[in-house]
Amino acid sequence: MPISPNINQRKDMQFTFKFPRINKLLPIGLAIVTVLLIAYVGQPRAIAQLRSNVTVDFGQPATGTISMSGILHGIDTAKPPDSSIKPLQPKLWRAGRLDIYDRVIASGAEFQLLVSDLWGYGSNPNGWPYQNYPAWEAFIRQLAQQNKGKKIIWDVWNEPDLKNPFWNGSREQFFETYKRAYKILREELGPSAMIGGPSITNYNKEYIAAFLDYCKANKLEVNFLAWHELNDTMILFVDDHVIDAKRNFQQSPSYKELKLQKIYVNEIVGNLAQYQPGEILGYLYNLEYAKADGACRACWETQGPNKVSNCFNNTLSGMVTPNTFAPRAAWWAYKAYADGVNSRVRSWSNNNRLVALASKSNPEGKAQILLGYFDPNFSSATTVTLSLGNLEQLGIQRGQKITLKLEKIPNNQEGAVPQLVTVKEESFSVGSGSLAYVIPNFNVHEGYLLTVSK
Repeated sequence: MPISPNINQRKDMQFTFKFPRINKLLPIGLAIVTVLLIAYVGQPRAIAQLRSNVTVDFGQPATGTISMSGILHGIDTAKPPDSSIKPLQPKLWRAGRLDIYDRVIASGAEFQLLVSDLWGYGSNPNGWPYQNYPAWEAFIRQLAQQNKGKKIIWDVWNEPDLKNPFWNGSREQFFETYKRAYKILREELGPSAMIGGPSITNYNKEYIAAFLDYCKANKLEVNFLAWHELNDTMILFVDDHVIDAKRNFQQSPSYKELKLQKIYVNEIVGNLAQYQPGEILGYLYNLEYAKADGACRACWETQGPNKVSNCFNNTLSGMVTPNTFAPRAAWWAYKAYADGVNSRVRSWSNNNRLVALASKSNPEGKAQILLGYFDPNFSSATTVTLSLGNLEQLGIQRGQKITLKLEKIPNNQEGAVPQLVTVKEESFSVGSGSLAYVIPNFNVHEGYLLTVSK
């Protein structure tokens, strides 16, 4: 982060079955083969638009759903207004300042404190912690004493695997830095304090294992495990990383004494995807599917020649415009996502780059299906056929008329999106308990929101 910065497989929101990881690589391999064939035989004839099928079953609730709505930095004590924050229903907020603590807690989010931001990395007059451990320990003790009684998740250091600008020492020096912070935090705050890390730049299994082995050897707890997912070409794999971490670390008897309770992917969405609804929904879907315990949207520099950091311009990490706080497409993607978390039902897609998040009831009492399309290798649009099943679970009777409203979440980059534009709104008579609905020309990077009302 910037410094305080049948090719496609069916995927089931219930996490009941997973295909081998190699299947996720098949579309990439086929793309390479296609390019080679085109080069060999010349330009291909026009082909029909890619077709994708999505099935929604309103009669099958998705159990144990955890919201991935969360933010890194993005606010001060007053800006943006609460009206910009509340609709996103954030559940995790990661920040390197304490003056926004009350505001974060009031929003309904857990507060994850980025301790290394307060230290200041290499700009601290005492240098890096390993250059003056007594100063580091005194800093941690004072910080703990000043914040007793607050519900803080203590994230000791940000991206210690990134030399510039976050860590100039060795891996072992970071482990020692964690140890010294952990012991003082535990001494001052007691056994219930949530302390963890290592909040590295990506899912590096070897690094995490070394960190946990060190903590085990030194009788330290790691109450939460954290890393970042910021490679926008690897969205399909973020669920695999969470599942792997649960199996090999959180659920492993070898690490039971570490009391590892949570897995946070505390920075998600890379620089290229920060404004793209399709990719944003891809991250949220895959992390929810893997049942991570929380995630935070990362913040990056703005576009154009006069770049500023979206971390510190009070734009909810780029989701609203500076100063005027008008929503962008990314804000609408997060809002629509949050609206459906509490009533999620099962959905399937035969295209794992076309994600569907379906819900029985949004805050307006309407069923909704939120769709996002992302693909780093292709730019072709797709035609999506939605099969909506078990409509009687929505109180819809056979022969009853319902209204389907389709709104687009555009790939509008930094432009404001004051309201979603209605693409079409149609009435249908339900002849049975199911209904087919077609969305043509669904472009890469876009999102759509379909609502069902009686």
